[in-house]
Amino acid sequence: MTPTPVLDLPDSNETAKLTKQAVEAMAGIVSVVLDGGAFDDLHRLLKDEGIYSRSLFLDGASPEFRSAGPWLVDLSVVPERSYISWLDAKNACAVYWSHPTGDDTLYRHLRTLNEVLIPVEETGSGLPTAPQYERVLFRHWDPNVLGALLPILTRQQLSRFLGPADCVVFNSPDYGGAKRVKAPSDLPAPLPGPLRIEQEQMERLKAAMLHSSRLRIARFLKANSPPHFSGVDDDFIWGATLASEKSADELGIKSERGRARWAYVMVMSDGKAADAPEVRDFIRDGGDTPDNRVKSLIANAADALRSNPSATGISA
Repeated sequence: MTPTPVLDLPDSNETAKLTKQAVEAMAGIVSVVLDGGAFDDLHRLLKDEGIYSRSLFLDGASPEFRSAGPWLVDLSVVPERSYISWLDAKNACAVYWSHPTGDDTLYRHLRTLNEVLIPVEETGSGLPTAPQYERVLFRHWDPNVLGALLPILTRQQLSRFLGPADCVVFNSPDYGGAKRVKAPSDLPAPLPGPLRIEQEQMERLKAAMLHSSRLRIARFLKANSPPHFSGVDDDFIWGATLASEKSADELGIKSERGRARWAYVMVMSDGKAADAPEVRDFIRDGGDTPDNRVKSLIANAADALRSNPSATGISA
């Protein structure tokens, strides 16, 4: 079993303070990209505050897609930044960029980052082939995505990512809190074309994102452990998170939310739910996805499972 990591999130007040200090120390023109997916209608929220923002997606995209995407704000024309800081402190939704050449230049650069090249999955033929790549959406406006990706970039890739910018600041709660990435003076010129991630980097990225997902599930368990349970420390919670994965895979529970709920059921049943035929049949009955069936299971049978793990008669 992997060593137990720190499960508690960084102190939000301290992180907000560190992020603010890092942003205030930025030179040049400072802009911020906000994650629209953290809000019902971010563009409207900003407009109501008198803050002009523009989408980094094309006008032809669907309104829902644009709304949930990235919104660029030039902070040099925002009279009061406290509202932006407040949004970020609540949702970890901001990536700050400093650049010497103006907001339009950054806007054009960021549009070129909306997609990234990643290796195409192997076909399994066993024959050696030249690497093939596909374009996928790159959520560079999500601080946690950057928290996972930026540490694995080469210097040339970092140069492509930064473009005209000389510094990026963001709060990445799943990867340690406030982060600042400054362009070294001797950064090489980027390769032409889209940012491209190689296969070995993809494996490292997947490992980092898996660890982050496990952390979120463990934090969910810690926040929802019944107060009368004894011996529930961080070691227990981390062990329970990892132990629930095998049965979640077997039952076809795929989403992070579903796997968090399943880990909760396993804790409440002292690990016996996975071996109960009634539980397995309930989740696999085909009436809904396994992820949604776990939600129903918790709503209807968690108390029965905890008090009597072999209980029957689970209702939908």
